[in-house]
Amino acid sequence: MDVALVKNANRMMTTASLVDNGIEVCFADGLWGLIPYGEVPEVRTRKGISGLELPNPYELVLQTSGSEGVEIPWDFARHYCDATYRPTIEAIAALGRQTIGERVRRYRESAGLTQVALARAADIGRATLVRLENGEQSPRFKTLKAVAGALGIDSPDLLVEPEFLPR
Repeated sequence: MDVALVKNANRMMTTASLVDNGIEVCFADGLWGLIPYGEVPEVRTRKGISGLELPNPYELVLQTSGSEGVEIPWDFARHYCDATYRPTIEAIAALGRQTIGERVRRYRESAGLTQVALARAADIGRATLVRLENGEQSPRFKTLKAVAGALGIDSPDLLVEPEFLPR
C-alpha cells in the first residue's frame, strides 16, 4: 500500500496539549514530541499558562495569566520533537554559507581583486572576508551590502545565481 503525505507536513502542527512536563505537539506527518516549559523563555513553568490555541497549522499560542499570547512557531516546536531536524537545518545553512562564499570569491577574482583589496574597499576586516569566502560565517546584511557594493554588483547577485534574478 502506498502512502501519500501532505507536502511539507513536517511544518504543520495538528494537535497540541499541555501536559505535566511540557507542551505535547503532533505534526501532520505523524511525528510528535514534547517542548519542555523551561525552553519557552516567556513561560518557564506550567503555572503561568491559562490556555493553549492552535490558530493555524504553523503556530501555537500559549495564553498567559497576563492575557498576553506567547507564539511558538512550527520550526521551534519541530526542533524539540524531531531529533533529525536540527542537523538537517544546520547542513542546509552550511551549504548556504558555502554558496555565498563561493560567489564572493568568484566575483572578487573576476574583478581582479585580492582579499586585502576587497576587504579595504568594503571596509571590513580581511579575516571576515576569508571566513565569508570559506563558508565559515554568514554575512550580516550590512557586510553583504558592503561587499556587493565594493564589487560593483547588487546584493542579490551574491545570494541568487544571476540567471535566476528578475531584471
